[in-house]
Amino acid sequence: TRNDEEPSLLAELEQAILAGPPRDLYRPDIEPDVWNNIVDHSVWLRLAKVAQAGAALSAEGRSRLDALSAQNPWQLAVDESDEFPVWMGGGWVGDRDPWKPFTHIPRTRRGVLDYLLAHPVLEDSQQDDWRKLCSEMFQATAYALHKLAQQNNWPIERWRDALQAWGEEKLRERSWRFMAPVVVSAQDDLVQALSHGIGWWLQAVGKTFEGHEDHFLVLSRRILQLEYEKDEDTDDPVFRAINHPVGHVTQALLDWWYRQNPDDGQGLPTAIKPIFTEICETQNAKFRHGRVLLAAHALSLFRVDKAWAEQHLLPLLDWSRSEAEAQAAWEGFLWSPRLYRPLMEVIKPAFLDTVHHYTQLGKHNEQFAAFLTFAALDPGDTFTIAQLATAIRALPPDGLRESAKTLVQALEGAGDQREDYWKNRVLPFWEKIWPKSKDQASDANAESLARLCIAAGGEFPLAMAAVGNWLRVVQHPDYVIRRLLESGLSSRYPEDALRLIFTILGDQPSWLPPELRQCLDAIGQANPNLRQDYRFMRVDELARKFGM
Repeated sequence: TRNDEEPSLLAELEQAILAGPPRDLYRPDIEPDVWNNIVDHSVWLRLAKVAQAGAALSAEGRSRLDALSAQNPWQLAVDESDEFPVWMGGGWVGDRDPWKPFTHIPRTRRGVLDYLLAHPVLEDSQQDDWRKLCSEMFQATAYALHKLAQQNNWPIERWRDALQAWGEEKLRERSWRFMAPVVVSAQDDLVQALSHGIGWWLQAVGKTFEGHEDHFLVLSRRILQLEYEKDEDTDDPVFRAINHPVGHVTQALLDWWYRQNPDDGQGLPTAIKPIFTEICETQNAKFRHGRVLLAAHALSLFRVDKAWAEQHLLPLLDWSRSEAEAQAAWEGFLWSPRLYRPLMEVIKPAFLDTVHHYTQLGKHNEQFAAFLTFAALDPGDTFTIAQLATAIRALPPDGLRESAKTLVQALEGAGDQREDYWKNRVLPFWEKIWPKSKDQASDANAESLARLCIAAGGEFPLAMAAVGNWLRVVQHPDYVIRRLLESGLSSRYPEDALRLIFTILGDQPSWLPPELRQCLDAIGQANPNLRQDYRFMRVDELARKFGM
């Protein structure tokens, strides 16, 4: 009967509650103490709800409820809002945990100061709107932090929130003007604890701050001199660099330097030259984050101070010196690379060697393939054809695929000059550099090579003559067909257009775009004899199968 079942169902429910919430329902990066608090509150809330409903808990359940109630200031919500907490991936909706009491901080300078004096640390069981206040009421929050600092009272978490807010565009100028002298007075242990916040703030103000340049340089040096946990992971060095205090400071110094409009050959200013030199010293592992960002700005540094760059920065790109350092430096360099012939002349051996370390470049390997391709399209007297052919042909299949895409982008980007660009750049590259062995004729390049022919515009027949034998079936031909239709080449060069269409469609396409019929009609109208061509009839048959 139902009455007989109720005790066993209650016991089963209670055991499920005591087991706590499943760990895999929550984010994996939750700190252990935070997770324990989540479990405790989850268990307490459900046991308290069961008891409130009048059910009799077991001795184990009652004991756990009493213990949790004694250890924590939790109360059931009068309006039962705790029945409906809404959790999103990043936190509670509205940035409030419905299970923690919330305090609105007073909105006056004195009120904020008194509140911080009473609550320098926000307990885990409490929440307030300090972070929001830092963004909305700079004067009151900065005043409170300044007053506390004068008493040698530096509430770390409060400062972290403030520094984060001061990085916002609307607060950068004011926060630097008023608070730089305060922050620079912090003791070393405080700077260590606030390293991420200070580094972030320095980077935020680097492009625009006025005054307190000495404080800017002192704080930058202090952040660089701190000790940091060793990071042995070499994956994605750019991401690690831009999220590390050393990276923040390096970028801040670069931004400050750029504001001075440096000229070619001017030399680095004495204020930052020794700092950048120290960052380039590889025995300092923590400075690798800075080296990544200096490598990203290698072109500017080389143009302004060639001797310094050749002595300190560019050797980092040499794989034979250190593969770990070269990987980090090349990923930084490839973040946003630009071709500059004098620089390429200096780094040529390391650049050509990088193709043999393609897989070590992580997410920047495709960028390397593209950069190598652009270099090969405009070799000048920096590279020989043999050097470039050897490098391009050493690319793995995904590198060749990226190279083919780059050819298309370069040719399409030539606009009205595309015919000349085809003859003077792309065709020599294709004939002398692109690998022609059958094992490197990949279907993965099929779409790019078809688009390359179309992008040649008025040189389409010559492009088909050069590239046609390398065309393959394109798995999803709709974009190529659409580009062919838009180009008008079906009417201008019907035989070559038919050859391209026939080749890329294959025998059993899974889907065909409606533009195919328009291309066929244009071909047939331009050259009626082609309607009797077996290729035309085959494509026409395929089109009819798809209702065209």
